[in-house]
Amino acid sequence: MVDSGGLWTPPEDELGEALQTAQVLIEEGRADEAGPYQQRVIELARERAGDRPDHYEAKHLMAATQYELAGSLNASGRHEEALAALHEAQLGYTELSDSGVLDATSFLADVRARRAMTQAHRGWGATAVLEMDGAVIAYGQLVGGPDSLHHQPDFARVLAMNALILRRYGDPDLAVASADAAVQLFLQLAGQINESAQSLSYARYLCSATAVSADIHAAESRLDLALEADEIGLSTADTLADSESATDLRTLVAALARKGRHLNQVGRVLEGENCLRTAFATDEEAAQRVVDELDRGIPPSLRSALETAEIKLGPFEQYYRLLALGEPAPGMTLATVSGRTDPESACVRATELAELVRPLLAHDAETALTLGLEAHYLFAISSERESQRMRYETSTYAPIWARLLLDISEAYHAAGQTEMALDLAGWSAEVATALIPFTTSNNEVADLAGSCYRHHGDLLAAKGDFLASQHAHEAAAQLQT
Repeated sequence: MVDSGGLWTPPEDELGEALQTAQVLIEEGRADEAGPYQQRVIELARERAGDRPDHYEAKHLMAATQYELAGSLNASGRHEEALAALHEAQLGYTELSDSGVLDATSFLADVRARRAMTQAHRGWGATAVLEMDGAVIAYGQLVGGPDSLHHQPDFARVLAMNALILRRYGDPDLAVASADAAVQLFLQLAGQINESAQSLSYARYLCSATAVSADIHAAESRLDLALEADEIGLSTADTLADSESATDLRTLVAALARKGRHLNQVGRVLEGENCLRTAFATDEEAAQRVVDELDRGIPPSLRSALETAEIKLGPFEQYYRLLALGEPAPGMTLATVSGRTDPESACVRATELAELVRPLLAHDAETALTLGLEAHYLFAISSERESQRMRYETSTYAPIWARLLLDISEAYHAAGQTEMALDLAGWSAEVATALIPFTTSNNEVADLAGSCYRHHGDLLAAKGDFLASQHAHEAAAQLQT
């Protein structure tokens, strides 16, 4: 959402008209049509800035519009271009922050959240979870600060986005906690949001949060909570459908189909079939998509994966320590992976999870991959937060992380999930780079780093990125000399 932060007001000329047209299209749920207008805003703002490094109004307008352009590109399926636009937005906001003319904390958090959604759209789910984790933490700090009320609606928005990503690529227990928190915050802020220029956008995020909440509560047999979420989602979607946007109509159809399935589950078959019949009559494709998603179910939670691992592998010493990750760390709300534990403990718990992955892969790949992803997330959070262990005991933890990433990337590739495999292979190559100082004195570490580079190179080649693949294979070859 373009927010001037007080630096500028839209001019009453071609630039202002293009900006206003783009924002109207976004509010109407037609973001895919807004791109050309946003491109024109960026061009005009760049012309006005010229060679003036202190033209902060134009620089902020360019950054804000690059952020919005990324949303339009995502709506058109142009995810690589969206990532490039977000990179430009991040550079712009960072420059403004470094110049001391803008507190860019919320803007950079929004960039990170939109980048997470972009990565999720293209199947890079591991990166998406971690990007969104950072965005939620940033907004959590903002709502705990002096300008709390101003940031609360966007905190609810980011929690809803977080729930969507965790629903697919993370722990459903975290996803439903994030979704429920978003729904409650949206409802508490209803008066403030209804007066906002972005009220329709917030309503769409409320619908997405209720969908995640209903799906996971229903899957866990908490059907009363599922139907409560369904009712909020359906009521909101019904109001949104007045916009006559095709996107909002599909949201209404999805809410009807979801409620119909859940009513059937509680035995209210006549009501359920009426909802489903209306949904399919309105948009059969959209209704079927929801039904198919519900039929696929939800992925295993960390708790259920640990319980399965104990059955498949027998009792293991770290079971109860790992089970405690299902409870929030002191001072944290458990809606993100980083809320599980402190950064220093994260790499220790990640190591304990990683020990289970290889033995499990041969018996239960789904459980192994669930535990493997959770271990990766904990390693990454410990590394990003610059824990003492990850900084000064790199030779202990980085090889475990690299081996884990290599194993689960190969498993995803074998399962035909090539985008997720490539995402994790990229992470393994980054960790391999951190291992290079230790490769001269340890042949096993050198072989591991080389394997990470080669695997990444192979997947890049399969994707058609032959130049990057060549660089990866050259890096592996250098370790053998």
